Amino acid sequence: MRNTLVIPRYDLKAIKRLIKSGDYCITNSSRVSYTALGFSDEETLETILALDPKDIYKSMPSEKNPESWQDVYHKHAKGIDLYIKLQIVEKAIVISFKEK
Repeated sequence: MRNTLVIPRYDLKAIKRLIKSGDYCITNSSRVSYTALGFSDEETLETILALDPKDIYKSMPSEKNPESWQDVYHKHAKGIDLYIKLQIVEKAIVISFKEK
């Protein structure tokens, strides 16, 4: 059930629009994590595009730059509970995509 007190920093529709238009990047650590879980690039993007606003878990400051924020989503896909961290800085950025 969605925590109604959590307000995402970024509009999920905007993140999805950026991904669909190719305006995104994926961190190397995300790619290593999701590859180890058996996800392809395409499956990873499909999972992000399937996120629902109710999947938001928290919004948090970046560890490296506390002035930047990141939204964390929990999603179940391919039999795995996932922890997905997203951000927008001109492009959508997949910061983290790993097992929860």
